[in-house]
Amino acid sequence: MVSPKEPGQSRGAVVVSLVMKIALLLFLLTALCPAIVWQEESQPQKEATGPMRNVGQLLYSPLRVLGGSCVLLDGRWVLTSRHGTEKWQADFLAVKFPALETKALAIKAIHFPPTGDFALLELTEKVKEHESISLAKEKTPVQGRRVWLGGFGKSGPVGDCHFHGVFRGGYNRIDQERGGKWSCDLSPPGKGEEQEVTVAQMDSGSPLFVETAQGWQLCGIASTASNGKNPGYGNRSNYAKIAPALGWLTPFLQKK
Repeated sequence: MVSPKEPGQSRGAVVVSLVMKIALLLFLLTALCPAIVWQEESQPQKEATGPMRNVGQLLYSPLRVLGGSCVLLDGRWVLTSRHGTEKWQADFLAVKFPALETKALAIKAIHFPPTGDFALLELTEKVKEHESISLAKEKTPVQGRRVWLGGFGKSGPVGDCHFHGVFRGGYNRIDQERGGKWSCDLSPPGKGEEQEVTVAQMDSGSPLFVETAQGWQLCGIASTASNGKNPGYGNRSNYAKIAPALGWLTPFLQKK
């Protein structure tokens, strides 16, 4: 809520006060969001390829501040996290897909499932050129499988994160299921997957693809990060599972 103008307060002072309040709100909302981090000796993926080209930036208006990531499912629908969007009206959000479009795209409506850390954003205009995304079904093997993750936001070696606002990605393996979410840890230096990464701060809504015989399939959306070793940066990624949400998600994707 914006406080009414105090007697004798100039219009410029009101604008400055409003901007400061918005900046503080954005900081509080993004402080717990995850992002891509990696071990010092690893080299993360820096160019979005394949389905990762559909990964976008979630922007908070009117300042267009980076608030997380998202993934374009087709030309009209964008999937991201619930906790990164539920405090916002649709017209105060925008998305941008640097590998597909040069402009930010407005949001027409936001749809939430009955449960789960998901939000489906409906674009005001379609993205004509994009990658095809396959969704993992309930029977798709995920635990123990190689996964591909990537997003925008705060990124860097573990313990030395910096805000870049550019794409970073890499690989990991699902260790277990925790409370209905897929979980993967960052291995000790020298172990685990080549280009191994996980999430920490500032990239909620980023996608998780599992490797299958049919190719990469979307199986999760970044939800939370756990800090088991370093209080400032996560070493464990937790992803909301796509399969249980298909009953809610599929009817939207089938709309003409």
